[in-house]
Amino acid sequence: MNTKLHLVRTLIAAVEGGSIAAGARALNMTRSAASKNIALLEQAVGTPLLLRNTRSIALTEAGEIYVRGMRTVLSEIENVESEVSAFSAEPAGVLTIESSVLFGRFFLTPVIHRYLEKHPKMTVDLRLSDGRADVTSGEVDIYFRSGRIRHQDMIATKLMDIRFRTVASPDYFKDQTFPDTVDDLGRFNCLNFRFPSDHSVFQWRFKTDADIIYRRFTGNFLSTDTEEILKLVLAGHGISQLPNQLVDPYLASGDLIELFEEKVFVSNSLHMCLQRSRRNDAKLLSFRTFLKDRLKEVAAQRDAATPAIGGWLLRA
Repeated sequence: MNTKLHLVRTLIAAVEGGSIAAGARALNMTRSAASKNIALLEQAVGTPLLLRNTRSIALTEAGEIYVRGMRTVLSEIENVESEVSAFSAEPAGVLTIESSVLFGRFFLTPVIHRYLEKHPKMTVDLRLSDGRADVTSGEVDIYFRSGRIRHQDMIATKLMDIRFRTVASPDYFKDQTFPDTVDDLGRFNCLNFRFPSDHSVFQWRFKTDADIIYRRFTGNFLSTDTEEILKLVLAGHGISQLPNQLVDPYLASGDLIELFEEKVFVSNSLHMCLQRSRRNDAKLLSFRTFLKDRLKEVAAQRDAATPAIGGWLLRA
């Protein structure tokens, strides 16, 4: 069938092969059929696209513009076809995922459990780390990180906003007054997070009328694990600034109270990142589709005020 796309593919095959005969061989057709297809295409667009002689071919100026544009069109068509075909094929193989510890532990692991129930031929290799992502290794299929991995070969999709809340247990203030200002926090026991990648201490952030201010507070406990910090805060040992996804359920239950609530703002975002060359891989497509549907469920549960587990709303 001489559809226009078939005619276009014939022209591009000839250009890439360096001759109409070479293009015909690549498409498993005769030279005369390929020549006829190119002539039909030129007739359809109303201008010559190819200069021919007995020894070589060359694109006309119009042909160069046409082939450049149609290569992009064909690439997009192939991408869409690949994406659609993933729905009909049962994914199989190993999917390697690297995630920040908090997101991986409280949200991603339950999602993976459900994904594996639906796709029993899949194996997931989940790696939890708050260190710097090595996107050049090629070992990992999908990364989940706060902030964006800035690399020319990566595609980043924003999943959710992150707000850091300054919290403490009500018991912590039984025998002392509340801080009046942000700088007053310096006289309290502030439990803080240490980045495992460079061992720096997290700077607490607050929004004022005029600016964003950063303060680095420390007390008698530092950790690279936010969950361990939360345990001490809940036990009444001090104040900390932690992601809203971790502390919101405890604020709702009254186990924690929030300080300087008016100074909270969206200061970071969680992104899903994958290599551009792998975006149409069947395994990745199946997991991305499953995750997208799960995030819609999370949004619906949040709107319905469903009780949360770990701030991620993980209803079975």
